[in-house]
Amino acid sequence: MPFIYEAQLIGFKEGIKIGVVWLVFYSFLLLNDRKALIRPFYYGLVAAFLISGLSLFLPQGVLVRDFLSNIISMSFAFFLISSGAALLHVSGTNLFGSRVVSVFQAPSVMSVLVFLTAILFFLPDTTGSMYFLRELSLMRENAFMSVLSAVLGLFIASLLIFAVVKLYRPYWMGSFFAIPQLLLFLAVVKLLGSGIQGIAELSLIPSVQRGIMKFTHDFIHQVFVFLMVPDHPLLKTTVWNFIAFFFGPNFASVVSLFILLVFPFMFVYHSLLTPLPEPAADKTSERRKLKAILLSDRRKKALPVFVFIACIVFAWFFKSAETVSQIYIPRPKPVVVDSGTVVIPVKDPTMDLRDGRLHTFTLIHEGEEIRILIMKKSDNSLSVCLDACEICPPEGYGQRADHVVCVYCRTPIHIDTLGVPGGCNPIPLTASIDSTFVKITLDEILEKWGFLQVGTGKEELHGN
Repeated sequence: MPFIYEAQLIGFKEGIKIGVVWLVFYSFLLLNDRKALIRPFYYGLVAAFLISGLSLFLPQGVLVRDFLSNIISMSFAFFLISSGAALLHVSGTNLFGSRVVSVFQAPSVMSVLVFLTAILFFLPDTTGSMYFLRELSLMRENAFMSVLSAVLGLFIASLLIFAVVKLYRPYWMGSFFAIPQLLLFLAVVKLLGSGIQGIAELSLIPSVQRGIMKFTHDFIHQVFVFLMVPDHPLLKTTVWNFIAFFFGPNFASVVSLFILLVFPFMFVYHSLLTPLPEPAADKTSERRKLKAILLSDRRKKALPVFVFIACIVFAWFFKSAETVSQIYIPRPKPVVVDSGTVVIPVKDPTMDLRDGRLHTFTLIHEGEEIRILIMKKSDNSLSVCLDACEICPPEGYGQRADHVVCVYCRTPIHIDTLGVPGGCNPIPLTASIDSTFVKITLDEILEKWGFLQVGTGKEELHGN
């Protein structure tokens, strides 16, 4: 039986991630005479693998996959924010106070912290990977080969890390790290090496960018709803074009990249530009020597931060064009009204509404084009909506992976939220659905479509 290479890649990725994190952490402990703390790291890693086995009992579906993806993103945010807090503390802000720091430095407390940190770092990723392998096993109908392929990938990665350690013994890299750099390192590894959709998403960059885009979009919309009352009566085409800049992928990409790089640049500033403390030495020559040693240490610890910044910037812009621009927009099929009802077959020689793809239809009424979209959700039900929302100009929707995307503002909307009114979601239509046909009354379509024309300032966009 052939190996399943996607499962093998996932195993290899997880193995490399574990090996690199172990190597950096062990090197740091070795050079700081804290080698005993590697044992709770191992305990945390084993505990994470054991607990992640619970993913075998999770129900299948898009909602669970999105939940796991959100947990991974939250753990990434935790390490990123923690690295910033640690940086502020070592910069002289003294966030935690001397008593708290002394408690943290107790051997027993440090062991517990290392154990919990290992669980927090590895558990979301291992759970997501196991869940993906489970889905892959069901899809390929071969659970044994999926697991065996993943184990082989993990074994190959382990051999590679073992060979590097034996041949080069790169424990010197521990001298480049302190606590802030370690936490930042963990955040960057999670950003660039996580994701639960196999080869399709080997990093968190797409989900982070989608999340920030959606937050920006929803926040600005709510502000305008609050200031200009619902339905945006003051918004005309020129205003929409201005607002579109803030909803667009370029603005969201810059804002999100800025958020990711704030803490690394803070560290670089502290390392290279803040004044050095005056050494407690009697002779000028000794003070100069101590200052040179301190400056050298600062520069050494700033080096990995520069590497992290370069990796983030490269990976971010490499992924941005890939994840923001690729949208499937189907060509609408014409439909007609028969006795006051639009009738659309569920399946015919040219289409199948239950194939998981976005389907759009166009109806001409009194010279005006009205568009309808239909799509299958994860529970196998069909969602029937207008190809427009209550907020944006009605340019319709496209599909990207398990989301529909507003063509105008590029907001991603999860497929399972189709049929839920409000925001940038497509306006739901009441329809009669059986195994053969989807039936929508013309009155229902005209009522919902006419809602877009009244008092919104969007008449101009329809040519009225």
